[in-house]
Amino acid sequence: MALEALIARLEADADARLSQHEASAAAEARALLDEARQVESQRREQELSTRRARRRARLDTALAQARRDAKQARLLAQHALLERVFSRARALLPELASTPAFLERLPGQLEEAQRYLEGVPVVVRAHPSILALLPRTGATFVEDPSMPPGVVVSAADGSVFIDNTLPARLQRLAPRLGVELLASLEVTA
Repeated sequence: MALEALIARLEADADARLSQHEASAAAEARALLDEARQVESQRREQELSTRRARRRARLDTALAQARRDAKQARLLAQHALLERVFSRARALLPELASTPAFLERLPGQLEEAQRYLEGVPVVVRAHPSILALLPRTGATFVEDPSMPPGVVVSAADGSVFIDNTLPARLQRLAPRLGVELLASLEVTA
């Protein structure tokens, strides 16, 4: 019996070791599965994060493009508005040329231009109806029926040219007037 007891004991020890190894293997398998799940979860989260970042970049790009397009449309609309305003202003210049306010300023404009060209022989070009209103000074006066309202004063040698016609004055003032007009529209909008 001693042999049978020994075999039984060896079998019991083997079963116990086998159970320990099985439990250890099962624990190791669970740990590996947990680690694999964790790695998979991290990989999935990283992939989602990458996709979100790409999507966000595409959205940011689309938003920036939409803002550029809106800004361009706004600038084009502002340009069209200013063009209409200045076109209308140019159309009204002949009407303005007959107003007392304009006609009263002509002698002063001529005097100012002549002061600028002091000591230099001066040529004054203007429409005949405008020349009739100007005081005759030491300048040479040239009638030009094709001239718009206003005067053009130049040095006789052509070194200096002062265009004080209404279209030229409007053109010189247009940038500042355009900014002021758009600013006033922004305030009222």
